[in-house]
Order: sequence, then structure tokens, then C-alpha cells
Amino acid sequence: MGYKLIILLGLLLGVLYCIHILVQDYQAVTASKILRFLFKRDTSSHNYTRPSVRWRKILMYDGIQCTRFLYCALGTATEARSDGEVRRGLILMLSLEPRGEDKDSLEVFESAYEFGRNAHDERICRKMFPMCPFKSSLLLDLIKYLLSR
Repeated sequence: MGYKLIILLGLLLGVLYCIHILVQDYQAVTASKILRFLFKRDTSSHNYTRPSVRWRKILMYDGIQCTRFLYCALGTATEARSDGEVRRGLILMLSLEPRGEDKDSLEVFESAYEFGRNAHDERICRKMFPMCPFKSSLLLDLIKYLLSR
């Protein structure tokens, strides 16, 4: 029993790390150009005004598919909610041009989002990604909490 708990805790840490990376990239995408220029570490690079999402890294740590489940659930949402701005920002991240190493990983998240759009029901997303133990509302609340800190 003890080793199963350790494995589960390791997987949950992976989920939290995925959400952390997603929030960092969300902040980079939604920051104004002047703020991106001021807080960019390497200003000699020519890409300092174009943010990118680290899809490959997110996918690598998404062992129990919670980020994929989140994007599937984002695709099912049709009504306006109080966290609409965060939802729109997360969906906007799918439309950004990925770096070369992130293209294949982006397709995984895009297909999860499209599956949700076609399904129109979060319960179908749950069947598609059954390993994630969290509700999409909890994942979004976690993202909003991290954005406020």
C-alpha cells in the first residue's frame, strides 16, 4: 500500500508542476510587450516580444493527463463564466505559433480541445481522460489562485 501512495504523490506533483508551467506561460502570453521586454532575462535574443508555450515540457510531466483533460473541458464550455478571461487566455495559448520542438506536443492539446468541442459534455472528456482525479473546476481554481499570487 505504501508504494502506491508514493507513486500517486509523485504523479500529483507532476500535475502541479504542469499547472505551474502553464500558469507561467499564461502570464508571459498575457503580459504587455513592455513588461515582457523589462523582465526578459536574455534581451539579446530577437524573440523577446513573442511569447511561446512550453508544450513539450507540459506534456512530459502530464502523466495522468490532467492538462489534457483541462483542455478537453475548456472545449466543452459554452456558457459565460466568471473565469471567462482565464479560459479565453488558455484557449488563446493554443493558437500561438509553437517552437519547433513543441509542435507535436501542441497537437496533443489541440486534439483534446477539439474533442471537447465535438463532445459538448465534460463527462465524455472524463471518459477520454479517466486518470485525472480532479474536476476541471478545481484545476481552473488552482490556475486562478496561482495567477493571483
